[in-house]
Formats: sequence, C-alpha cells, structure tokens
Amino acid sequence: MPNAEMTALAWRWIVLAFVTLGWWGAQPTQTYAADTFNCPTQQFSKTTKLTFRQHYPDFVEVRQTTSIKVPEQSKGLTDDLTLGADTADYQNAMYCLLHGNSTPPVTFGDWHPEWRSASSQVTNDDSLVTVQYESWNLIKDSGGFEVGPWVVGVRPGQAWEVDLHTPGAPGAPRGDALWDSIEVDPGGLELEISDASAVSSTHEDGSRKWLGSPDITVKVVPPWALVPSGHATWIVTLGLVSWWICASAVIAVSVWRFKKTAKNPDGEAAGALAKTALEWAALSTALGLTLLLLLHNPSATANRWRALIGISSGLTLVLLARPWLPLAQGSDDRGLPKRKKAVVNATLAAATIGLLVILVPDLFNLSPQLMPESSPPATGIVGLALLDLSIVWLWLAAIVAWAWCFVREGDLSTFFGDGESEHPEPSADSEFEHPAPSGDGESKNRLRPLIAIGATLFGAAVVVVACRWLSFHLMWERANWAGEASIIFGTDYRSYLSRQLADFASGGPQWVYSYTWMLAGIALVALLHLSFKRQETLELMRPEKVDLLLVAAIFAIVVALRGVMFAGRSAMVYGLWLPLNMVALYATVKVGRRWSVLYRANRRAGHNCVVKELSKPEDYNRLMKKALKCHDLLHRLHLLDRGHAEEKSRDQLEHKLHSLHQWRPEGCSQDCLPDEVSVVDVALSLGPDQYWWGNARKAARWAALFGILPSVATAWYEHVYDRHWTLTLSAPTGIPDTVGTFLVQEVSFTGAGLVLGALWRILPGERGPMRAFSLFIAWLVPIGVVAGVAPGLIVGAELDRAVLTALLMLMVLTVTSMWMDTDTFRRERQHWPSRLGLLVSIYQVHGLSGQIAYLTAQMVAVLTIWQKISGK
Repeated sequence: MPNAEMTALAWRWIVLAFVTLGWWGAQPTQTYAADTFNCPTQQFSKTTKLTFRQHYPDFVEVRQTTSIKVPEQSKGLTDDLTLGADTADYQNAMYCLLHGNSTPPVTFGDWHPEWRSASSQVTNDDSLVTVQYESWNLIKDSGGFEVGPWVVGVRPGQAWEVDLHTPGAPGAPRGDALWDSIEVDPGGLELEISDASAVSSTHEDGSRKWLGSPDITVKVVPPWALVPSGHATWIVTLGLVSWWICASAVIAVSVWRFKKTAKNPDGEAAGALAKTALEWAALSTALGLTLLLLLHNPSATANRWRALIGISSGLTLVLLARPWLPLAQGSDDRGLPKRKKAVVNATLAAATIGLLVILVPDLFNLSPQLMPESSPPATGIVGLALLDLSIVWLWLAAIVAWAWCFVREGDLSTFFGDGESEHPEPSADSEFEHPAPSGDGESKNRLRPLIAIGATLFGAAVVVVACRWLSFHLMWERANWAGEASIIFGTDYRSYLSRQLADFASGGPQWVYSYTWMLAGIALVALLHLSFKRQETLELMRPEKVDLLLVAAIFAIVVALRGVMFAGRSAMVYGLWLPLNMVALYATVKVGRRWSVLYRANRRAGHNCVVKELSKPEDYNRLMKKALKCHDLLHRLHLLDRGHAEEKSRDQLEHKLHSLHQWRPEGCSQDCLPDEVSVVDVALSLGPDQYWWGNARKAARWAALFGILPSVATAWYEHVYDRHWTLTLSAPTGIPDTVGTFLVQEVSFTGAGLVLGALWRILPGERGPMRAFSLFIAWLVPIGVVAGVAPGLIVGAELDRAVLTALLMLMVLTVTSMWMDTDTFRRERQHWPSRLGLLVSIYQVHGLSGQIAYLTAQMVAVLTIWQKISGK
C-alpha cells in the first residue's frame, strides 16, 4: 500500500478514535439521587468498627464494617434495602443511613472514595431489616479517605484524624445519631484519643470500643514512610535536585578525558560523543529545574503556559538529538535527506496539533486557560485529549531520539550481537561499514524503522492518555455510587474530566522525565565503549583509571540507585547515594583484587608478566588450549576416582596435570601459578572473551535474559499483587508504570551484568558466583553504613525492600556468572549434551552442589523478606 494511503487511513482512525472518546466522555452520568435525597430522621440501631492494617510498606489498608437494623415501618426504607445492591433505590437508602441528608463539598484531587465489598448483605428477620455494610480504602498519600460512615483525614506532618459521620436531620446535634457501639482497631498503629463521657474499653489487641453515642476525637499516628512531614515535598525535591547535580557532575568528569583528545584524528568520534553527553547533562538539569518549578504552580491559569513549555521542550529535545542519522557508524547517507524530512515533518505535525489547542482554544470551545467554567462540549474534550497526546508523544520521542543518538555515537549498535568482541583499532574492514544502497527501494526500507518507532510511540501515548481518563472515570464512579458525585465535587463529570486532561498537559512531561535517568546510563556505556576502542592492547585486559570510574558510575546510576527507590527522609540525600555507591564499588574492587586469580599469579611471578602475556592473542589462545586439556584431565581423574574410567595409572594423569601447572610466561623467572590455582582457574578468571569489553557485553546479555522473570515478579508485586492492582488502576499512570517498572528492572539487571563482566578479572574468587557476591557486598555497604550512622533516614520497610532488590540482583548475577563460566569452555560444548553437563564437569560436581545450595539459600532469603514485606 502506498505511503500516502497508509497515512490517510491512519489519520481517519485517529480522528474516529478521539471523536468516540469525546462522545463517550460527554455522555451524562447518573444524577437520580444527588438532588432527591429525603432521608428519614428517626434513629436506628447501628454498630460500626474501623480497622487499620499495614500489610505493605507503601500503603495502609483501612476497612470498616457497619451493621444497621431498620424497622419495617420506616417509610418504605426497608423495601428499598431489599431491592438489590445494583438498584438506585438501594443505593439511595444506604446513602441516607450512612451519611444523612447533607454532604460536605470536597476537592476532587484530595478526595479518595471508598471501595465497596461484595460481602455486604441485607437480611430480613421478622420486623427488622439488618444491613451488613463493608467497605475499604487504601491510604498512600494525603487527602480525605472515605470508608463507610468514617472519613480519615491525612495531612503531612500530622496524625490522621478519624471522623465518624452522624446521620440525621441537618443541624441535629452529634448525639442525636444513636450508635450502639463504636470500635477502632489500630492494627499495630498508635491511637491518640480525646475521651468523652462515654463508656469505653481497651482490648488486648489494642483496639478501643465505646458504647452509646460518644463525642470523641480519634487520631492515628501513621507510619513515617507514608506521611513524613509538612516539608515532604521539598525534601523529595531537594533530593531529586541533588541527583541531577551529581549525575551531571559524573558525566562531566567522565568526558573530560575525551574532550582533551578531541583534536586528535583518532579522537574525533570520542570528542563528538563527549560533546553530546555534556549537552544532555546540561539539558537534563535545566529541564528538571523547569519542570520542578511547574510543580509548585497549581494555579489553573498557568495550565496554558505549562502546556506550551511541555510542547516546546519536547520538540527541542527531538530536533537536537537528530534521530534521522543512521544508527550504525559508516552507513551510507544517500537516504539522509528523506529521513530527515520525515522525522522533522512528523515532529512538527505533533507539535502543531498541541499548539493549535493552546493558541486557538476557541476552535475547540475552550477557554484561554484550558479550564472550562461550565460543562464543555465533546469538541473540548477531544481538543484536550489531543493536547495531552501531542505532549506525551513528543517527550517519548525525545527519550528514544537521545537513546538513538548515544547508541550511534558510542558505536553500540552491535552491543547485543552474537559476534566476538571488536578489536580496539579500527580497520578498513570494519564491521560497521555497509554497502551503499542501490536505489529508492533501499531508501524506503530505511524509512520503515522510523515509521515503526513513531507508530509504536503513538500507540504508547494513546495508552498513557487513555489510562489518565480511566483512572478519573473509576474514581468518579466510586464517588458517584449513589449519584452524589456532582454534589460532592461541586461540578459535573465532563467539567472534571476536562480539568484532569488539562492538568495532565503539565503532568505528562514530569512523568516521562522521571525515566530519563536511563539516558545517563546509556551515555556512560557509550563513553566506556569508545574508551575501550581507543586503548592499547595491554590495557584491554581490565578496566583501569577512567574506565573504572565509568564502570563505577554505571553501577551507581543504573544498578544500585535505580534498583531501590528511597522515600521519606532518605530522599533528602537522594543524590548522595550516587557518589556513595561509586566509592563502595571502587573500594570493593581495590580491596578484593588482591584475592583475584590474576593478581595472585602476578604476585608470585614478581611483576605483571602474566597480564602482559595474556594480552597477546596467540599466547591467550595457547593458555586456553592448556586450560581445555587440563579440564579434560581433571574430568578423567574425577571419573577414575568414582570407578567410571579404565585408566591404566593414576600417576600418569597426575604427571600430565603437574606439567600443565608449570606455566612460566615470557619474562618470568619462575612458575607463576600458586599451588591452589590451576590453569582452569586462570581461564575461568579471564572469562569467555579475550578483552574485558567482550566479557562485559556477554554478561550483560545473559543478565538481561535471566532478569526477565525477576523483573516480571517485581512489576507484579509492586503493581498487581493483592491490593496493589487497585492502586494501579486508580493512579493516572498506573498501568504504564507497571510496564515502566519491568523495563527499569531489566535495565538495572543488564547494567549489573555489564559491570560484572567488565570487572570479571579483578574481582576476587576462582568461580563466577564469588565474583557476583562482591557486587552484592558493594551494594549493601552504603545501605548498611547509612542505616547504622543515621537510622532515621531509612525506615524498616525501605531497608527490607532494598535488601530484597539486592538479593534479586545477586540471584541474577549468580546464574549469569555460572553461564559465563560455561561460555569460557564453549569449545567443549560439542562433547556435552547440554550446558548443564558442561557446568557439572567444570565445577566437578561437588563445586556445583555448593553453588546450587548457595543459589537455593538466596531464594529462601528472597522469599523470607518478601513474606515479611507483604505481611502474609
């Protein structure tokens, strides 16, 4: 199908989708009960119980059970209660029993309607109708939380105020509403109670019960992690600002070496990448501060300017990244003008749609502030949805464009390829060169990836905007259960929908920007790769100096810091975790390398002749052949000990092994292998590739693969498990954040694998799992130091979650390291039916049994902490 026809068809579907959304959003909602309440004023027998439970570290569940007994002669109220929970009369009757004739107005953003339990029931016994009503809510942030006749007021820096509705005639005294009993169970939290002249009792579980109609004030002391202080917003803000400053400083220090050599012929590519990295460091900090200022301007009159800044910044980011350039270096640029034209036109078209809504709001029947004072027509809702879609698409495209830029300039297009690691010195037969295109057909083919990426981003933007509408719709439906939402909020459905869409025009960029930390990680990996390609042959054995700094920065930004999101007081020093983790890894490497195999061999030899010899390809291959022969002899000796071989003499095998142990590299005056170290150990410490970058790339690929299941489990626990799914549906970006959590964990595991592979030769241990354990220690040390020095900065739940994430990382790296060991002897795979069989032969059964037990212990630790966090 020609491109023009495809474009026309796509636009028809887009217009149809948004017209449908506008029509759907413009439909009136039920209002039958809100203005027809005429509740009876007589007293009924009522009991109620409110229970708090903190099952999880990130929210508290509050549940209520209310029992009401209504005489049959109560003006037909009993007939309404027996009609069924889905009928309007039943809902009207229940609203009267729980809230009475009046409902105080509230603010939409601060009001959290309850979830009604399906276990509520109505029973008819003789002359009484008994209603058992149950509902619940989840307290995660500030605001008013409705739970049946109760309202829990949550304010920063204060105890939670628990109020009980007093159904009855308007203006009636509080005591006119008869409650036979009132009970509050804090569930382990602390109660603050102002007692009245009512009879009360305290149970063993800490719950408090009153009889009669007491005039009481109940307050609950919340967990600090949920409501830290009145300055919580500024604490988090300062923490994020400190992170921007530290991350930008790390990038600036990392590129200094490249900037100094940018004038050299071989440093042209490095200089270009250094310039791009510095540009992003400055842009990210400036954008972060700009968006931060928008957060503290909740005025509706600023929506227009906030949306304008969102569109202009997104457009600028996309164009500065130049995503029309080819992904691989050395590619032919014959189709460059067409790609540039396509990208620029698509970006300008997206920006024009949003600017049209902002600059000509009358076209969509909107006010200049984009906040309608009355119920807007369908065109207004469509216009605001298009504005949100435009902004979100531009910002998503900006992230992809800058990632594309770093991958291109850092020569990372083959990072997940299957080939061997590249030689540092570029040649005329470079693997990045491609044949010139043959004509227009090839040019069209080069446009297809850009079209596919743009369409995918458009679909993602539609999902994000649709989820924003869905969260609002579900909240309105809960509040409008008895048709009272328009009275509670003081406006109708369409007006509030348009306000939510208008607010998301500024909230969308802030949400997308929270994921731009990945770009800092990609930039550092690109710098690390170019640094590797510019090194001398001897330096390719292990990362040193600036390379070690880059590896530490990748560990801090991609692995340790992003794997655990701190909250509360610890967010105040959020940026300080970055240098703290870098120092911890650097110290772990410097201290632990003394126990590495290569360091022990060099120490025995007296100087660095071992590393010098292994830096030569022919000597490296010679050592690997010795290791393969040694491995074969060890396996035959193992079979002989178990009686499964027919060797004539054990002494012959031991003599051959002894001769292989006598390894004297060129320049060494004596054998350099300690008695407890074999040639196999040296080969395993070298890893599957001759150069450290090849080890890093292989380990990153395996970690990404083995991290899929833990990433799914993490996303499932944080967004789906039990009550989390309820919060996910209620959050404006809950469903996209579920996907985002999976991607964040995958990037974190991939970065951990890259760090493990890069440091493979200087980490302590003779087998891979011991090297993985060193990174685990490097992650835990800063957490332990802060928890010991300033325990108030990390609360118990945060500490448990941090350790759980570190254990998941350890599990992934342990399996990755075992697979790296098998990759080292991949030439023997043809002699083994499976990789597991090869692993058994390498670890000689007893060693494998220990590794399996070690991995099992990790799983038990993960399940134990998981059980503690979930409270199950």
